[in-house]
Amino acid sequence: MNTLDEVTLPDDIWWEDEIDWTPVEQTVEYSTTGALLIDLATKQAGRPITLVGDEKTAWITRATALALQALAAVPGKQMDLALHGQQFTVMFRHEEKKALDTEPLVRITPPDDGDYYILKALKLMAV
Repeated sequence: MNTLDEVTLPDDIWWEDEIDWTPVEQTVEYSTTGALLIDLATKQAGRPITLVGDEKTAWITRATALALQALAAVPGKQMDLALHGQQFTVMFRHEEKKALDTEPLVRITPPDDGDYYILKALKLMAV
């Protein structure tokens, strides 16, 4: 089961950038003498975890969307993410537009907590 703290996430949510990240950071420059300077390090944290869905996957209820919104409203909140058998400590990536992006599957007024929403993006980073 996939969870973010106590909030259950869909089983079919997709980790979009799982393979894109590398823990190696490298800078290359030349000194004033013309020597090549290479600086290498291993990143200690900050791995992006972008979870996405679409019209066919990652449906959540409005109640779940509101619970995720409440988590995102706490500045600096660290959360436990259980995702497809892996465990992470994460935070929302608020520096990006829409750290949480949901959309109603069908727009009904007034909305009910049981109405379905698409979890389009959940932008987290490992800390």
